[in-house]
Amino acid sequence: MKEYHAEIVVAGGGPAGVCAAIAAGRAGKDVLLVEQYGCLGGMSASALVTPWMTFHEADGKQLVYGIAQEIVDRLVEAGRSPGHVTDTMGETATVTPFDSEYLKLLLAEMCREAGVRLLFHTFIFGTEQDNRQITALRAAGKDGEIRITADSFIDATGDGDLMTYSGCAYEKGKDGNGKMQPATMCFSMENVDFEQIRKYMQEHHEEFHFRTHFELLDKLPWCISGFFSLWEKGKKEMGLDIQRDRLLFFRGFRDDIATVNTTRLIGIDGTSTDDLSYAETEGLRQVFQVSELMRRYIPGFENARLFRVGSVIGIRETRRLQGRYILTAEDLKEGRMFDDNIMVYGYTIDFHQADGAGFTQFEVPAYGIPYRTMLPFEIDNLLVAGRCVSATMEANSSMRSTPCPMGLGHAAGLAAALRPKDVPFYELDVKQLQDQLRAQNAYLG
Repeated sequence: MKEYHAEIVVAGGGPAGVCAAIAAGRAGKDVLLVEQYGCLGGMSASALVTPWMTFHEADGKQLVYGIAQEIVDRLVEAGRSPGHVTDTMGETATVTPFDSEYLKLLLAEMCREAGVRLLFHTFIFGTEQDNRQITALRAAGKDGEIRITADSFIDATGDGDLMTYSGCAYEKGKDGNGKMQPATMCFSMENVDFEQIRKYMQEHHEEFHFRTHFELLDKLPWCISGFFSLWEKGKKEMGLDIQRDRLLFFRGFRDDIATVNTTRLIGIDGTSTDDLSYAETEGLRQVFQVSELMRRYIPGFENARLFRVGSVIGIRETRRLQGRYILTAEDLKEGRMFDDNIMVYGYTIDFHQADGAGFTQFEVPAYGIPYRTMLPFEIDNLLVAGRCVSATMEANSSMRSTPCPMGLGHAAGLAAALRPKDVPFYELDVKQLQDQLRAQNAYLG
């Protein structure tokens, strides 16, 4: 059996895990990041979930800075992102397009610079524990079983794998019903004529999301939600049964690329191997159906070609920690702040119906996320970061958006670096953590 040891182990190399690892590594800690795929970036890289929505609240004030903003700055510097641009769909203030392939390289480079060790193609399947402490992770790779020991652990798996294997309480769905938001296989098309799309939008306002900023269409749009009648016509004539009421796609960092977020798979549990196996093949089938529909029926796509398909199915939600504070929709709608804020966020509650074609949105003001949402009751040397933090299903529908896990990861990594070895995470000096976060350009309200 192979064995590894580090001061801090981060499970999961998505946006939360990468930011956690970088923060802890920069603080001088020996950090090992364990990832089941062969790259960093999580859904942003492997599932083509782009652009990022959003670093700003509804009125345009930026809320997410720190390591997350540094990643954006370096993408812009490399010519791989235009930075924060106006959301022409009107759902939020800004979106941040990026090159998902270059993101993989950038995140690996940033981890290397911070001294973080990377362990790819490694699947966690259990833990060893003693007296409310995780003492080791049990994992497997191509060369067999692996045992990983550490002083502190961070669960940034998105699905809460580590917290689950450690016996922490969690919930799936609303009120424990297990019904989660649909899964989506994202894909991109090239040779798209966005000028033709722009003109069609100017002439057919009724075909698009009611918040669309038509007044901004003197330039090419970044975000498009609609083509209602053409989408329905195409589905009917092609005999497609896709539970979605519109097309949703985004202009990429290249002006001829559209990234499409329209396929929909109902009733998928992202923690079930059987469901994931079905979703991968059914999602791919829908990709070819939707891309062909767009070529036949949607202006601007007549000469487009399928360019890339997500390597994995896009999962919106699975397990959520039931921790020392459970953030609620009411907390978000009222813009509540907390004494132990570790970040402030403000993306709309964007809830895709678990059993239908529609989705529900509630605009929310800037709200605080307390440190306690990362703290399980059962384990003293474990933090949970990313979309699996402690929140209700409705609150999670805002917090799952990528810039939020980035900020949560930054806070978790810094907390792990600051924690004395024998002090439980719940006894950490939160004021010290907040001071350090502010010193690293994080905004806490």
